[in-house]
Amino acid sequence: MIYKPPQPKLLRWIALFLIGTFLQFLFYIPTPVLSQNSNSCSNITTPLTSEEQTYARASWQYFVKNYQPATGFTNSTGGYPSGTLWDMGNYLMALNAARWLNLTDQADFDSRLNKFLTTLSSLKLFEDALPNKVYNAATAQMVDYGNNPVERGLGWSALDVGRILAAFDVIRTCHPQYNDWLKGIIAKWQVARSLKDGQLFGATVLPDNKTLLVQEGRLGYEEYGARGYQLWGFSAPKAIALEPFKLVEINGVQIPVDSRDFQSTNANNYVVSESYILDGIEFGLQGELADFAARVLDVQKRRFDTTGQLTAVTEDNIDQAPYFLYNTVYANGTNWATITDTNQPYPQFRSLSTKAAFGWHYLFPDNAYAQKVFDAVKDLRSPDDSGYYAGIYEESKQPNKALTGNTNGLILEILYYKAKGNHPLIPSTSASVSTSKPSENASSATSSNQPNSTVTTPIATPANQPNSTVTAPIATSKPTEVAVAPIPPVDSPQPSSNLKLDRALTSANAC
Repeated sequence: MIYKPPQPKLLRWIALFLIGTFLQFLFYIPTPVLSQNSNSCSNITTPLTSEEQTYARASWQYFVKNYQPATGFTNSTGGYPSGTLWDMGNYLMALNAARWLNLTDQADFDSRLNKFLTTLSSLKLFEDALPNKVYNAATAQMVDYGNNPVERGLGWSALDVGRILAAFDVIRTCHPQYNDWLKGIIAKWQVARSLKDGQLFGATVLPDNKTLLVQEGRLGYEEYGARGYQLWGFSAPKAIALEPFKLVEINGVQIPVDSRDFQSTNANNYVVSESYILDGIEFGLQGELADFAARVLDVQKRRFDTTGQLTAVTEDNIDQAPYFLYNTVYANGTNWATITDTNQPYPQFRSLSTKAAFGWHYLFPDNAYAQKVFDAVKDLRSPDDSGYYAGIYEESKQPNKALTGNTNGLILEILYYKAKGNHPLIPSTSASVSTSKPSENASSATSSNQPNSTVTTPIATPANQPNSTVTAPIATSKPTEVAVAPIPPVDSPQPSSNLKLDRALTSANAC
């Protein structure tokens, strides 16, 4: 081989490269990089299928059409400018999902979030402590449940605070440039006022205008809300713990039920799907909660096996009076109760929930029954591209045409969870896992009024071994609680211009 000396251009290139490398070493300046957590947010390991992209776009259109440009908030229900802190948390989770699923670009994301946080930073707070239970989404005024301005406000919901704290954590993790802004907002709130004796406390205004603090949360939502607090350094160990609960056998499955029922505490102890779905996609179902979730899904399958009725129950807005119902596995001694926040029954409006069906399908993708309920609702979109309907009525088989931020926001969260390879949105090291078992004292309760239900002692029995139960004694005492009016949900408006609303929607205020 004949040697050819380097050409002048090549020599100059080599010299420049060596000089540049030397200068970079001599004056090293680190290149800015996204945090590991931020990178993980954009790490789409299981891209959405074309069908799933259709689902995601439809859900995002709800928020596009219900956006309030003056405040940056979104309507809790279609066309109705009202919302709670829970609804705001729904929107933040939806906005984050929309960004990483490429439903919106960074400029639109920043514009929306900047306006939202600017308004949130300047909200008038109840007693200058915490956000009011409900605000006018178009004006950011404190309002009552009829969306009428109220100078003093109605109080606050600790569960709603927990929801938005979880959403704040997702935003600061995935978009760290907003961390200081979020910390500043939380610093203005007197979060400690909603904590007492290791539990979550909401505030309500009594008829004499005094403020009463009321313990908030029941099994499922209580633990979820407390984990939101914990993400920002606020501890509520009793709320994180599973106690007090009992096991109630329904269709051969032992279902965990909070021992504090409506009769003893004036608050519903309903068992629904959504609290377990939220825990699964945001924190990852771990410990006993994973077992509880599997039981809650299994008992709904067994109802289908017995009755032929597809079942996926949770709280939902409906498109007619009373506008908001809790479709439950169990509540206050009754199996498959469909009730209002005041425990009034409406079994004729029990429905298959769209958000519950989506959640169970993506949490348990290999479960044949979860696939079956998902198939029933996956195309339940409004024809005018306004989002997903809330569900299908069992009795009439007609769509429940309520359009809400809760349904559509949860669908977006769920699809983002799937795109991340079924990895929870919040790192597992960020919050505690509930693993406590109920004590003997906490487990005793009166039996269900349903013939196929047995109240049992909380022994560790797998859901597929329903016969390993021991009947518990009837309780001789009830827990001491302050009896106050239950916190009403914010109901969905009927799509009629003449409707006068008594109240307006939230997801879990009355837990």
